[in-house]
Amino acid sequence: MKLFKMRLVLFHLVLVALIAAVSCGDSGKVRKYKEKVSPAAETEQKVKKSPAPGAAAMPAHTHFLWDTPEGWKEDRASSGFRLAAFTVKSGDMESICTIIPLQGEAGGLKANVTRWLGQITGPMGPNENTVEKLLKAKETFLTKGKFPAVLIDFTPVTPNPTDKSILAGVLTVQGNSIFIKMIGQKSHLLENKAKFKGLCQSFSL
Repeated sequence: MKLFKMRLVLFHLVLVALIAAVSCGDSGKVRKYKEKVSPAAETEQKVKKSPAPGAAAMPAHTHFLWDTPEGWKEDRASSGFRLAAFTVKSGDMESICTIIPLQGEAGGLKANVTRWLGQITGPMGPNENTVEKLLKAKETFLTKGKFPAVLIDFTPVTPNPTDKSILAGVLTVQGNSIFIKMIGQKSHLLENKAKFKGLCQSFSL
């Protein structure tokens, strides 16, 4: 009888110890959860973080008006920082034009011309003299909304008609900047230069 009581007490002690271990075993653990982000959302987040070196997006409440050139296919608010993108086709040639609003000077005109020149000169890199020539040859005008604007034509520094080149418009709006940039073959850009300038000139609030 005495042995039975001892076994019963021992059983209760073991049972209590097991219950305590189960109830407290997870209490000291810190559970971590990682939010899943879709590939498309992740790409958009990356675009939003880096539109151009040293640049930030213009306030979202700013709304603009412009005239889409005839024959250009427009996709408004295409992604990230872009207000719009245009696909321009002629035969087997295709160029892309984008509109990106940024806060402040977005690094300054010279820095951006240097950066854009580097995109078409490749490993050779931008040449300081060429940058100065492009800046000296820039066109200045006022848009429909009375915004000061400049147009930089990179086609004179592009050797061959089939080589990639750039047309760039920079508009100043209430201390902020709008980049209108068209990339494509030199010959295609020259064919559409008047329409590109017309797009830049049509901007208003």
